[in-house]
Amino acid sequence: MNKAGLYIILLVLSLSAAGQEKSSSFAFKGYLSNMQSAMFADPSEDWIIDNLFHNRLNLFWYGGEHFNASLQFRNRLMYGETLQLIPGYIDNIGKTDGILDLSWNLLSGNSYVLNSTIDRIWFQYTTGGFSATIGRQRINWGQTFVWNVNDIFNAYSYFDFDYEERPGADAVRLQFYPNYTSTIELAAKIDSAGNVTAAAMYRFNVLSYDIQFLAGMLSEEDFLGGIGWSGNIGGAGFRGEASYFHPKHNFSDTTGMFMGSVGLDYIFPNTLMLQGEYLYSSNPFTSGYGFIDYYSGPLTVKQLAFTEHTVFASGSYQITPLFYASLAGMYFPKLKGYFIGPNLSYNILSNIDLSFFLQYFDSEVENPINGDKSRQHITLWFLRLKWNF
Repeated sequence: MNKAGLYIILLVLSLSAAGQEKSSSFAFKGYLSNMQSAMFADPSEDWIIDNLFHNRLNLFWYGGEHFNASLQFRNRLMYGETLQLIPGYIDNIGKTDGILDLSWNLLSGNSYVLNSTIDRIWFQYTTGGFSATIGRQRINWGQTFVWNVNDIFNAYSYFDFDYEERPGADAVRLQFYPNYTSTIELAAKIDSAGNVTAAAMYRFNVLSYDIQFLAGMLSEEDFLGGIGWSGNIGGAGFRGEASYFHPKHNFSDTTGMFMGSVGLDYIFPNTLMLQGEYLYSSNPFTSGYGFIDYYSGPLTVKQLAFTEHTVFASGSYQITPLFYASLAGMYFPKLKGYFIGPNLSYNILSNIDLSFFLQYFDSEVENPINGDKSRQHITLWFLRLKWNF
């Protein structure tokens, strides 16, 4: 709490100092949603029912020519059977990987919790071809859509569709713009364990492709290097990124880890969009909990993959101006498993949407004790009403 208070005080003082600017303005937006969910292994057996009220408040301050700042909250009221069945679930609701604890359970009981979390609080100074941002922010160096192996500061889970803003990092970010086609970035973050991740990235354009190179250190444990690109082939978007991580304390060893993702996407004139993506990891992450590995968000970028090879495909179509549909799928060869995720969304009013999501996982799971294998499957469905303001 003391650290959180200090953080907010520093932001307020910065805003006051920057208030010398003659022209300044505020902007406010957010959303409120209610989502009913159910999870079951077999429709004829027990269902786990939950409900989530999710409110987001985004406040932006534009302080004239040089200064900008933002304060953003997530407020969530959750109640249902998951909170009762999983030990420690309530205590871990708002935990982030930042050095500051900016999450509070305002009310909680056996089967409910009201949590408020500050997931963005940053101050930015911009002048000419230079920008500096300090505070909890999102640093997005990814190029592909599903698996961002260049996203070393704030990894996220593809399956967490209700958190569109994605996690942030307690960081300092410096951006230089030598010309309109190139960028140099220096960034450093501190995580909840006090470990530093720091890296530099250089992005430039050649032959209509955006190319980037990065190098640095991940959580004071691994040296890293990476490359990413985005461009077009025959009218289709062609993107990719690759990263290599090598243990800092075993530099002469050959225990490094390589990850790479590559994808194609194409939009037809009738609004049909097709996407495909492939992820490779030389050392996939697994903890023996089956589908829970897929669904719970990765702690670091090194935990994005659960099998050596993973394939993704999706299609989406604007059936009418108000009705949208999509279907996504993944294949996990080593687990002999797959994921299927259809989505339907209807625009009731200009700022109100009704959406249905289904997520189905099926895989082969090995018992970590005796090595026996069995199939595990789980179905989750979500019905969400969302108001944007």
